[in-house]
Amino acid sequence: MWEAFVHKADTNPPCVKCNAKTTHVILSGSSGVMVRSSAGVRRRSVAELKGLVTGDIRKLNRRLLDVSTRLAVRLQRHPVAKTPQGRILVALFKKAVKTFRGIQVLKAERLIEESWIMLRVLLETYINLIYFLGNDATELTRRWADASILEKLKYLRGVDFFEGTELAGTVSREAWQKLESEIKERYSEGEFHALKRYGFSALAVEARAEAVGLGREYQNLYRVASRSTHTFDPAETGMMDYVRDEETVNGLRMSRREALESTQNMLLGRLSLLLNGVVEDALIEMELWRLGIGYEKYRDKVDGLSKAVKADEREELFVWRE
Repeated sequence: MWEAFVHKADTNPPCVKCNAKTTHVILSGSSGVMVRSSAGVRRRSVAELKGLVTGDIRKLNRRLLDVSTRLAVRLQRHPVAKTPQGRILVALFKKAVKTFRGIQVLKAERLIEESWIMLRVLLETYINLIYFLGNDATELTRRWADASILEKLKYLRGVDFFEGTELAGTVSREAWQKLESEIKERYSEGEFHALKRYGFSALAVEARAEAVGLGREYQNLYRVASRSTHTFDPAETGMMDYVRDEETVNGLRMSRREALESTQNMLLGRLSLLLNGVVEDALIEMELWRLGIGYEKYRDKVDGLSKAVKADEREELFVWRE
């Protein structure tokens, strides 16, 4: 018999059920896993932890989708979801989970280029959520509402407020223009135009990513994914047909698939671990740490890191590194 539970503190209360007669796996957020039994206490090394989990990235993605879906349900029911700021936070996380699910469906149909397009959406959602959490959520919520109104007004002007159609009169040009004037009064001229162009952050995606320390992710992932979005991926345009070395072509395609699998896992894994801090679900946190360690095991294999690590070696534990 064993039980697993999560504690953020290093000291853990004794189990009231067994009086320390059974072995417990206790996960600490930064210092690794302690194995506690009646015989004493021993700290497992990172190498041992990796030996207990799978490093199969495709299995990890399926399990991560299941855990993050349950987390999204918990977030939806949390009191924070009833606040304006919380609604945006939950909506962004649910979008990330649904986008991840979409990638899984597309991969199952061998639509890899289309999966990369969805990966770009996942990355931008990730950037938006981190930006939202890292700034004044109340101010950004107001900006979000203003940007939504301005975006709707842009559409209405594009269709001339449905003039000459059966929908004419369903929207008031004067009422919407009045809303625009009220929003404009709250910002400087430059801020107002940036809000209209870039949305709630008033920053382009690249600048938004740089603002929250994600510039490297933008350069490495967003730009690459944009090739598929704009039909410039060599594999999609047929340019790879000129590469006569079949081994090279297969290697490139495998590399692209592995980059997709790894990146989607890293992005949703990081967000899930972060958002679980809101609901503080011990079981979900334990599952996420196991998945994060599995991701690290996968990365070790991909990066060709040595496995010759002593069992008692004290390594620092990281999960979902870039």
